[in-house]
Amino acid sequence: MNDKRRKFRELLQRDGMIVAPGACDALTARIVQAAGFEVCYMGGNGSVASMLGVPDIGLATFSEMAERARNVAACIDLPLICDADTGYGNVNNVIRTVRTLEQAGVVGIHLEDQVTPKKCGAMAGLKLVSVEESAAKISAAVGARRDPDFIVIARTDSRAVMDLEEAIRRVQAFEAAGADMVYVEMLRSLDEVKAVVDSVNVPVVYDVLETTGIEQPSNQELEAAGVKMAIYSMSGTLLMAGTMQHFMSDLKANGTTSSWISRMLPLHDYEKLLGSEEQAAYQSKYGTF
Repeated sequence: MNDKRRKFRELLQRDGMIVAPGACDALTARIVQAAGFEVCYMGGNGSVASMLGVPDIGLATFSEMAERARNVAACIDLPLICDADTGYGNVNNVIRTVRTLEQAGVVGIHLEDQVTPKKCGAMAGLKLVSVEESAAKISAAVGARRDPDFIVIARTDSRAVMDLEEAIRRVQAFEAAGADMVYVEMLRSLDEVKAVVDSVNVPVVYDVLETTGIEQPSNQELEAAGVKMAIYSMSGTLLMAGTMQHFMSDLKANGTTSSWISRMLPLHDYEKLLGSEEQAAYQSKYGTF
């Protein structure tokens, strides 16, 4: 039995809401852990940007994303939830996706109801598969897992292209198909969040997206509404991108980094964050050759 999965199941049973910051790479995941969070989330958008430098439009392959998930999961002690897009194809692809990511060490995944290749849920022109097809993929994912503690989260993007009523209809179908948790992307108000929570009997995930123009509820408001897990899927990535843009522009214009040094992590603290003390302990114990 996987200890991280058991830990995540215990967190689901505990009172209160889980907050899972997004990590687009292993370094960010270590920062999430060092900050004291209990769960980490690896989103597709930030991971694709970090890995390939392209938009989230289905260009990353399953093997590329699985390898990144394996590396991120291996470098932290926290449970890692992973974005698995549409499962990368039909039900046969979904089965392989679940089993591969289970072997990679993640505690759970979410699957969405877009066509393949998918797009970022905040983009225009989203296209969805039928609720029947998506529910079948959720059922296949649940049936494919070998560890019963592996979590299957069902996501719908229907709120952005249809309406709240359709989104609720879909998450109810996904619950019936066996989803452990459900997730509606791009909800537009706290009242909509409450409506989704009230419509199902499984825990609800909420994606905090600060720069979409939709006012985001606080963690306290989300918890009071009954949300079980809030993921900050893009917050760190967008902050990093914005900060790096300013930094590079300033360096280009002024030829010095002097005004930024106080915001840089000292080199030895950076090495410690990456586990240098642990590596030194191995060398001391086993010798250096």
